[in-house]
Formats: sequence, C-alpha cells, structure tokens
Amino acid sequence: MKYRDLIKTVQDYSGFSDSESKDALDSTVIALAVHLTEGERQNFAEQLPEELQDMALAVYATEQNSTQDLFEQFVEMQEVDAPRAKQQLLSAWEALKDILSSRLIDHIRAQLPNRTVKLLS
Repeated sequence: MKYRDLIKTVQDYSGFSDSESKDALDSTVIALAVHLTEGERQNFAEQLPEELQDMALAVYATEQNSTQDLFEQFVEMQEVDAPRAKQQLLSAWEALKDILSSRLIDHIRAQLPNRTVKLLS
C-alpha cells in the first residue's frame, strides 16, 4: 500500500482531516519504532511505505523514550488531549494492521507493555 493510501485508510477509520490523519500515522510509526528491538524495527520498516520506512529507521531508542509509556509519548508528540490521542493512535494502528503481517503484529505486541497492548487490542 502506498503512503497516500495508508493516510486515506487512517482517515476512513477516524473521520479526521487528511493532515491530522497523516500526523497520527507518522507519530504512531515513530512511537512504535522506539519500543522495538533493532531487528523488529528493521522488520517493521520493511513492511511500511518508503516514507514511513525512513521515519521508523531514523528514530533511535534511548533510555527515556523506550521506557516511557507509548500512549503518554503519543499524547506529548501530538499535543492533544488523551481522548483525541487515543482516537488518533487507534485509527493509525488499525490502518497499520491492514498492511503488516500478522506475525509482525504479534512480535510488536510482545515488545510493548501490557497497558499498551490492551489499548491497541
């Protein structure tokens, strides 16, 4: 799936504007990428459109960003309230699940804290 198509999918799931859907998708990819091991981050990036591959590979896990709660991290990145951030994150995650292999989805979930896994279920 192309990047534009994936943004449109987020928009279909959420009802957000094109711009907000793009921001939600980009931020979700970045937030997920810092919580993955290097090998899983590579696998994740390989299954994304080229524009998102660059984002997933450009971020590096630090002690702070890899241990911070993914949802709190997302709220800070998006600078929106929690209900809006939840809607953005869930819409982007649903769109990503449409293009990622089920095996990779399981591997991503296995590397996330239980609270985040429950949120993304």
